[in-house]
Amino acid sequence: MAEEQTQTQSEEIKDTNVKQEDGMYHYYISTATRGGDITCQTFITEQKIERNLYPIVITPPDDSIQNPVFDWTNIKWVEVDSATLNAKIAAVADDVQMLTKSITAIQTQNQETTKENAQITKTLDGLNANMGALTSMMSMISSKLTPSASSATTEGGQN
Repeated sequence: MAEEQTQTQSEEIKDTNVKQEDGMYHYYISTATRGGDITCQTFITEQKIERNLYPIVITPPDDSIQNPVFDWTNIKWVEVDSATLNAKIAAVADDVQMLTKSITAIQTQNQETTKENAQITKTLDGLNANMGALTSMMSMISSKLTPSASSATTEGGQN
């Protein structure tokens, strides 16, 4: 019964560093029990605590966490409920599978683009060869037309 009351109180409390209606400060204790299980319990005191002091945590756990445990290394609440962790692992596995499919699609598209680029390069090489041939033809035509035009001008100037 006392545990149920403690859980109800912890659900109602959002800001732990403010004196509550009962005149007490509500904090959390996250520590290992003798059996090795890690628990999260509400801790009530008349004293205001300014910072986390093992095993007392002043920050309440997120409501989305089913079985919270405070990670003292990273200074944050984490989930230890196996069902919730399994669901998160399954979601991550689904995300990995979706990303793998996306990567496969991108690789396929990249291969198609590479083939198209090779075809475009081949076409451009052919066009460059044709332009080279046309340029040489134009040079030959130009060289044949230029002496005739200059001789016509010189002949016209002598008359």
